[in-house]
Amino acid sequence: MAVTGANRPAPKPPGPAVRSAPSVAGKKRKAETTLEEDIAAYKQNLDHIIDPDAFEDEPMPSCNAVRGKINKLLDSGIMTKTEFAKALGSTNANTLNRFLHASGQMGGSGSNIYSNAWAWFKQREFAKLKMPDVKKRQKREADAATAAAGPSSKTTSSSVPSSNGKPGSAAKTSASSVAGLPDISGIYLDGEEMDDVPVYDTCDDIRKKINAHLKTPGLTQTQFCRDLYAQLRAPKCKGIQSKQLADFRALKGPNAGARSSVFYAAYVYFEKLRLAQGKPKTTHRLTMESIWDGEGGFDRESDHRTS
Repeated sequence: MAVTGANRPAPKPPGPAVRSAPSVAGKKRKAETTLEEDIAAYKQNLDHIIDPDAFEDEPMPSCNAVRGKINKLLDSGIMTKTEFAKALGSTNANTLNRFLHASGQMGGSGSNIYSNAWAWFKQREFAKLKMPDVKKRQKREADAATAAAGPSSKTTSSSVPSSNGKPGSAAKTSASSVAGLPDISGIYLDGEEMDDVPVYDTCDDIRKKINAHLKTPGLTQTQFCRDLYAQLRAPKCKGIQSKQLADFRALKGPNAGARSSVFYAAYVYFEKLRLAQGKPKTTHRLTMESIWDGEGGFDRESDHRTS
């Protein structure tokens, strides 16, 4: 029977500023989408799905929490600072950099990056889009390619002296198995048996190298921490944890973190990597040698906490 007159249901009131749209990932099942497709879906403008202003009345997290999300995005390599700044409506990355360099739970709260970035991440949360784990996916793809290529012979080196001066510690210094990184297990540096290799980089230099190295496809922070700990012959700790790495990376200043195991181990690691890749010393490195050679290398006994 047809519904007429008073029997017709009352119309529903209009809802929030949410646009109905097809699934962002299309009709493909999740297992069928490539990493590139997932990255493209995550990066795209989602204003056609939900307006950023729809979240303006919701409570916002701390600036540090938003900074953490931004740094995770940038560390993944999904977007550059310039790309992300443009996505937030900023003309350049300087405003973004100022917000990222602010300190304290609410440091940078007056920046439009704070609110715009939070709304940007909320849009993806609303669209049920998770940030692609680039390194995990790349490692899985690399492992699959290695498995398809068949078993490979593992080589060990006995030319690396152990802490007692005898061969046999090469297994501890085995390099990361990440594709594209050379094996550094056969490289020995003067002084490493006593963890006394002269350092010719500042803490800020090492932080730059770490930040660039962590963008290596397939390399996780956990694996990198293992690679660093493998460089220590007389370790004063049971391991290098991700928190130690994060704490060192968060510092600023040429000697900030100089006493950290991360600083020394990372220098040794990158020096071995340079030698394995056959790269020459930079002008900065030669300058550091001329300054610190007579002192036995950069001062690792004094840091930002030393008065």
